[in-house]
Amino acid sequence: MTIKPLGNRLVVQLIKQKNTTASGIITSTKEEPEQGMGKVIAIGKGQGDDENIKDLGLEIGQIVLFPRYAGEEIKDQNNPDVVYKVLKGSDVIAVLED
Repeated sequence: MTIKPLGNRLVVQLIKQKNTTASGIITSTKEEPEQGMGKVIAIGKGQGDDENIKDLGLEIGQIVLFPRYAGEEIKDQNNPDVVYKVLKGSDVIAVLED
């Protein structure tokens, strides 16, 4: 499945957040985290003429955080365990670095 984002949008593959502490204790909560996490797999080329195209400052492969309800969710037709989100560039609130 190929998703090509348009304008100032990007596609991320969602990363399921673990519910285990550093010491290995499994925590159980019914609430979803306040933010989502995903790996950037595609970036749009921007909108407008060359003077108005915004560089999102992102690269393919980076891990980003975004608000829980941001973007549109798309499930992979070939693999039901894989979920993508199409986000606006402005939805990204942070980039995780090692």
